[in-house]
Amino acid sequence: MKIIYHMKLFTLSVFILFIPTILFGQDCTDYHKFHCPYGDYTYFESRQSKSLLFSRGQTSEIQMVAYGGEDYYIAICAHRKFGNIRFRIIEDDADRIVLYDNADNEYSDFVSFTNETTKNLVIEVSVPDGSHDMNDRRCVGVVIQFRKTEKRK
Repeated sequence: MKIIYHMKLFTLSVFILFIPTILFGQDCTDYHKFHCPYGDYTYFESRQSKSLLFSRGQTSEIQMVAYGGEDYYIAICAHRKFGNIRFRIIEDDADRIVLYDNADNEYSDFVSFTNETTKNLVIEVSVPDGSHDMNDRRCVGVVIQFRKTEKRK
């Protein structure tokens, strides 16, 4: 009888410990698939696409390989309460040259480009600080699509 009582007590204790995780956790799985703008039908979705959980003021980097001879379409999306999401595409080498910054383009939520040689890139995503609740956590999606570059005659 005591064993059953202790098992129930243990189970209840574990459940109570995980209540905050259950209540405040947000599942961002596949957020990018359902909320981000996609390029036209000629692009294929890359498995490098991601959905992440962000807090206000957070910056994260996503590693990406851009193969030579391909066109790329990259889009970003987040809950509108986050405001303008900034993303930059940076060469992943010692110089870390910024190739694109959407802040220079009125915080556009997508960019497309042609890549001639294979490069390691970083997509840096930044959520702005805000006067709202700093504990506000929301999903952010990054869609990466590609297609073969058409040869010009």
